[in-house]
Amino acid sequence: MQKFLTFFTVKNKLKLIIFSVVFSVYFLFSLLMVTPGVGVESLRFIKSIENQISKVMPKGVYVVDGQDPSYETIMETVIKKAYSADAVSTLNSYETENYNQKKEDYTNFANKWYESRWSKVKENKGDIDLYDLGIDLISFDEAVSTEFLSYGYVHAGIAWMFQTNGLNEIFSSSIRNDLLRNQTIVDQDLYDSKMKSSDPGVDGIDIYDSPGTLLINNKIWYLNKQIENIKYGMNVFGHNIFKDKSLNESNMSKTSVTADELYTPHFTETLDNLRVGVILFFILLIVVLPGYILVLTMLLISKKKGAK
Repeated sequence: MQKFLTFFTVKNKLKLIIFSVVFSVYFLFSLLMVTPGVGVESLRFIKSIENQISKVMPKGVYVVDGQDPSYETIMETVIKKAYSADAVSTLNSYETENYNQKKEDYTNFANKWYESRWSKVKENKGDIDLYDLGIDLISFDEAVSTEFLSYGYVHAGIAWMFQTNGLNEIFSSSIRNDLLRNQTIVDQDLYDSKMKSSDPGVDGIDIYDSPGTLLINNKIWYLNKQIENIKYGMNVFGHNIFKDKSLNESNMSKTSVTADELYTPHFTETLDNLRVGVILFFILLIVVLPGYILVLTMLLISKKKGAK
């Protein structure tokens, strides 16, 4: 007991510095572990998608003419179904329980998003830059993930922690398995052979069957499908729907996207780091912080009594 008391009465200033440094390092380390989360990997993947969109449909190039006679038809089919096809293609029709119900839910969500984003534009017969459509589809994907999958997939780890059911999701085996599937890449031809959908046309893209979100494979399929849609737009009912009538397949900026052009996310590794960070963070709150406060209090009391 005497040694314990002596500890708080000798070289207090040095001990204050040491304890404060140790606490600060632990605090910063745990904070750095929990802050990024899976959302950071998603952000890197999204940036690579944005990069490809800027190449596939550069801003200001593929602009649907609002005065074109087929404008309303294209808006209500091709453009509208770009959202539902994007969402529904992420469902695994071969394994998902209640697939038809989930497909309906995803489609309804997509239709509401489309109406919210484009109804005013359509009403005013505004031109549609496909680059803007592509960027909005990224925001739509993030909303789908938050609505139907998990908030943590597209947000910072520290924010995920404090969401309702966030901690349960972080340590959920089903979440980890889903992330493992999302980061897995298979042969693109194999993936495409399992994806059953309508061909590009005036009726838009309908999904019949899909292997779901093997994330990179899914986005490669989708981007290449949009390239086919662009080609179709150059000859809708025998005419070009774009404002620039000189556009044709021979002067397309990009005719395909491959897996090596997208960022490969490391979701499970990031999730494992987040789990460690969460444990360290709660040890900080429950053990380290109270201990630090106790030691700091004892040292300050001793210092006030005149200890050197």
